[in-house]
Amino acid sequence: MFYGWGKSSQQWQLADGNTMVMAYSYVSLMFIFKLAYGKKWYLTGDQRSMDREMSRAELESAYGEDLPKPGLWSQYGLLLTAALIVVIVMVASVF
Repeated sequence: MFYGWGKSSQQWQLADGNTMVMAYSYVSLMFIFKLAYGKKWYLTGDQRSMDREMSRAELESAYGEDLPKPGLWSQYGLLLTAALIVVIVMVASVF
């Protein structure tokens, strides 16, 4: 398999015991370079009645801006690879 797509999620424990979940869809090339889209943020806790979807801005206003963030590579891996190829081609064309 050289390509793939699907849905995935990442979870982070917050200081107050709640869990922040980011669910997203992705397209990947060789299961290394991943392009994530359609991100949805959820806040879950011990009481299932408080589980709900929130925007990233709502989470930042409730918990401050130092919330954990997904890694740069997991968000933009495919785009970073494309940018690197463009830079290499541009440098190679100069020499």
